[in-house]
Amino acid sequence: MKMIYGRYEIVKELGHGTMGVVYQAHDPQIDRMVALKVLRPDRVISQDFVLRFLREAKAIGRISHPNIVTVYDVGQDHGTIYIAMEYLEGRPLNEVIKDKTPPLAETVGICVQVAEALGYAHRQGIIHRDIKPSNIILTPDRRIKLTDFGIARIEDPDAAQQTQVGDILGTPAYMAPEQVMGQKADGRTDLYALGVITYEMAVGKRPFGGGNIAAIFRSITHEQPQNPMNMGNLDNRALADLILKSLSKDPAYRFQTGEAMATALKRCLDTSAHPFPELAMSRQRTRSPKKSRMAIAIFGLCLAGAIIGYTMIRKPTVESTHGDTAVVPVPSSLLNVTSTPGGAHVFVDSIYKGTTPVDIPLVPGRYEVRLNMPDYYEWEAQLEIGEEQPRPLNVRLVSID
Repeated sequence: MKMIYGRYEIVKELGHGTMGVVYQAHDPQIDRMVALKVLRPDRVISQDFVLRFLREAKAIGRISHPNIVTVYDVGQDHGTIYIAMEYLEGRPLNEVIKDKTPPLAETVGICVQVAEALGYAHRQGIIHRDIKPSNIILTPDRRIKLTDFGIARIEDPDAAQQTQVGDILGTPAYMAPEQVMGQKADGRTDLYALGVITYEMAVGKRPFGGGNIAAIFRSITHEQPQNPMNMGNLDNRALADLILKSLSKDPAYRFQTGEAMATALKRCLDTSAHPFPELAMSRQRTRSPKKSRMAIAIFGLCLAGAIIGYTMIRKPTVESTHGDTAVVPVPSSLLNVTSTPGGAHVFVDSIYKGTTPVDIPLVPGRYEVRLNMPDYYEWEAQLEIGEEQPRPLNVRLVSID
């Protein structure tokens, strides 16, 4: 005897999770296959829950985008709720990237599609809240489809905090700091998760991890990710900077829309363009003579105010087990970086060091220091760091407007 939910005839099970089961099912009314998601009966906790589920699922059904799985129908049967969705041929992204790092162009192409789909949904007032590779299907023609869009919120608003043991290295690794701390999620939360996915695809590992969920959450909320340029085989500073921007702890310093992130991703493949035009170097922009003179004057004042001394570089040495002398650099100086306005991203030799104000321990030597911030010109200089500490560097950023 065939199992039927509403008018849908179950063909086979496709997968299951903590909230329910997904089946391949046949819709005899229009003779097509659908993916039918059926909630576990014990998750249907009240009539209010049922009404909210049906209302919000219908709202999601109204969105239409080529990179978002279409919701056809919702209903009740057998004491539970089901959602009929577009049935897809393809593989989830987590399987695609499991054993290999995709080429740069493929990574960027996939992430552009995700960013554009997120931007569209956010404009419709729909937040996913559970962006991860297993919710991104790559079709045979290399298009992506986002699945479970908004359904995580519909099923259970607290689902992100109810992680099961088998999910420890899954969903939590893509959660934004505000989710970990129980704060309100918005579109920038989804874009943070896309930043994690971009990092994983570009370098072959996730930016945050740990042996248990507590360690993962601590890493997400307190640790800075390693610069992707120092990981794997990535050799694209534009993409590395984009990823670090996406992973900012403060949502205000991430991309504010999916469209902005998609545009920046596309520029990463253009070696002649910086992915963030609002942060581009002044030499890459056409500015009026008045603005150019002002920027040069401020640049000179910043360098003068930095008071960076030139001293002899001392490097401690140790004896190796073979009697050879090896140089072991030990940070013995502190670069204290502040900016006006504050909150600028700081990079030292292309390594992200946090946002101003920030104290950076360094071995004496010469370094390339860069500061960038939305709506301001990027600041960059070669600095010689001596052994006296602290060394102040106060940068006044020049507004683009």
